[in-house]
Amino acid sequence: MDKDDNGILGQLHGEAIAQATNALPDPATATDLNPSVLITVERVGRVRIRFVRKQARRAKHSHYFWAATRAERVSSSAPADPT
Repeated sequence: MDKDDNGILGQLHGEAIAQATNALPDPATATDLNPSVLITVERVGRVRIRFVRKQARRAKHSHYFWAATRAERVSSSAPADPT
């Protein structure tokens, strides 16, 4: 797999990515820095979206947030969480 390959992430609407992001814990206190979320997307089916925790710094303040890095279709027989 190519390092820059993001799967079908570019084909998903922002609403689907937002739905997956809302299912994640608070990024400031999360222990898993690379979580994934399994959701069902209309016209696509089941999709696993992988995230990475990012940090934005400005002066003495830091803000943590989730950034989607990859999305892939998942067959119905696949396990819910591969990690």
